[in-house]
Amino acid sequence: MESPQRSRAASSYTARLDRTLKTLQDRVKEQEAALEKFRASTASVDPEPSADPKSHLLQLQALKAAYETLTPQEPWLPSADSPLPALLALRITDQCIRETQECTTQTDVVLKETQKRLEKEQADMADANLIQASLESRISSLQGEIDERTQKSPGQTAKEMMRELKKKKVHYDSETGKLMRAFNKFMDEHLAPMLAAEELGGPIVGEILDVDEFMLEAGFSTQGKTKKAKANPDEDKRQRRIDEIWGPKPDEKGQEEEPWNERRAAAAEMRELTELLLNSLVEAKDTGPGAYVEIRRESAAARFLVRSKVAQFHPRDARKLRLVDFGGDFHD
Repeated sequence: MESPQRSRAASSYTARLDRTLKTLQDRVKEQEAALEKFRASTASVDPEPSADPKSHLLQLQALKAAYETLTPQEPWLPSADSPLPALLALRITDQCIRETQECTTQTDVVLKETQKRLEKEQADMADANLIQASLESRISSLQGEIDERTQKSPGQTAKEMMRELKKKKVHYDSETGKLMRAFNKFMDEHLAPMLAAEELGGPIVGEILDVDEFMLEAGFSTQGKTKKAKANPDEDKRQRRIDEIWGPKPDEKGQEEEPWNERRAAAAEMRELTELLLNSLVEAKDTGPGAYVEIRRESAAARFLVRSKVAQFHPRDARKLRLVDFGGDFHD
């Protein structure tokens, strides 16, 4: 419940506001009346400067007379008990607070942008320092090799280079053999069954990781679902299907006699395709990416290489394929 003292104070403040408002309204009326009287007693003055020098001079004289008339007068000020000064101070303070808040928000945005730019510049500087350190290390290494070779005869240098090249060749041949064995193992155990499944109308490579012989033998429906395996499958029909898709079994001398099934056919097709693409790349040497090789059909193996960003089809002929030249330019 509001106390009587606070109620009286509020009533007094309201009365002061009413008196101040009435005083200001009366003052406005007085000024408007004085302005109308002044306008009636004097000729109108165009506020825009006149192009005529005499008219412009009269305008300046009128303005001078008005200033000289108003300057000696004391400015009107509210009474000592008027709440007007406090209200004006409150309004100015509120305006300053709002402008300060807006300035703070804008400064925060600028600060965040500056911090992001600083972080980027620092990252770029760190990269530049790493590149500089690597270049200096490489330059130092090359300078050391130059100094070492200048102290040896051309014959000694040639022999050392030959030994180094032979050593590198042995190392690369060994690594190539390991890579081929790993590739063949991955092909036979994982990739070939998935390629065969996609070729038979099943899911694309990677959607089903465990594809077994029973799934390949049963085949897939038009929706890509595995069919139910039959108790006594028709092997002749199955072999005809393999021959129609992948062709007859190639002549592999020295290889163990294994059944020519979907997995082996898909593996043989992928090996043949990768060999063609690699040979094309080797034949191109340093002249750019390998030439396009013409493939018999758009197989699951070719689509897998394209999806893996390893190879690319010709832009105007889907029967042509080549390896992607990583780090190089594209040439049609």
